[in-house]
Amino acid sequence: MTDEVDRILRQLDDERPDLDSSSLAVLSRITRLSKQAAARLKEALAPFGLEPWSFDVLATLRRRGEPYTMSPTELRRAAILTSGAMTNRIDRLEERGLVRRVADPNDRRGVQVHLTRAGLVLVDEAVVARLRCADAFASRLSAEQRDQLAHLLRILLVTGPEEALHSSHLARGD
Repeated sequence: MTDEVDRILRQLDDERPDLDSSSLAVLSRITRLSKQAAARLKEALAPFGLEPWSFDVLATLRRRGEPYTMSPTELRRAAILTSGAMTNRIDRLEERGLVRRVADPNDRRGVQVHLTRAGLVLVDEAVVARLRCADAFASRLSAEQRDQLAHLLRILLVTGPEEALHSSHLARGD
């Protein structure tokens, strides 16, 4: 079985046989799968009037458990966003009545973002569609293969790929 990445790597190997492209084989496939998964997720969430970003905010609050409240900073960190981007997302969800800002009982200058009843109902319905989407996407793998792939991807995430991307050895070509 071959794919488009195999074709690209063959071309690279033909032109630059001095380079090891094995890491590119992994990252190119992750990138392509990410794009496919994002498109499918967008389709799955459309019937709920949600975009992946809005689902992420609502699902993050839902996973927090009752009272489904977090600070904007906690939400921003969970979503890996700038504060301005998170403020915009909260504003848009608040306009739809899915979240509301409430005074922080521990900090009179602060606010908390609270999942409303409407937001809770919507995210509980949408999470089922999200899981179905993930199941359909991974259905070509056995349960054992899914566990193995999840483990391998976890290794890449936990070991800090951002450190490797910024390491000086890239600039030197080591």
